[in-house]
Amino acid sequence: MKQKEKKQENPSPLALRICDCGCGIEFQPKRADQFHLNSNHYDFAYNHGPRKEKYAEERKVTKAIRKNDRILEKYFRMFKKDVFQLHLLIVEADGFNEGMFTRVIEIPVQSVSKHFHVILKYCFRIIKQGNINYIEIRKL
Repeated sequence: MKQKEKKQENPSPLALRICDCGCGIEFQPKRADQFHLNSNHYDFAYNHGPRKEKYAEERKVTKAIRKNDRILEKYFRMFKKDVFQLHLLIVEADGFNEGMFTRVIEIPVQSVSKHFHVILKYCFRIIKQGNINYIEIRKL
């Protein structure tokens, strides 16, 4: 019986570990630098840990830009014109953020170049007339 007990003991000099992915599975590492049960657990830990944190700000900005583009598309389809102006408060009520755009371009308007803020498929510029702000929307 003593021989059977010796065979059941762990011959590895490495202690049992708990997988770092968060699953809570205890395993016998084959190498000193093995912290995950297998490659699937490693991939899960990477995709839900450092990678997720690394791109969190980028996803937040991209989400806001896509939202702005969808809002402009909504009004563009509603008015069915190439160029139109709308009260800025109406667009802002839908969640439009005028600070979120991808780049600025110049488009000639009535022989004068005007700066437009490009989102994805649409561009806009803010027009101030007295105390009222209007937004001019164009499709690219």
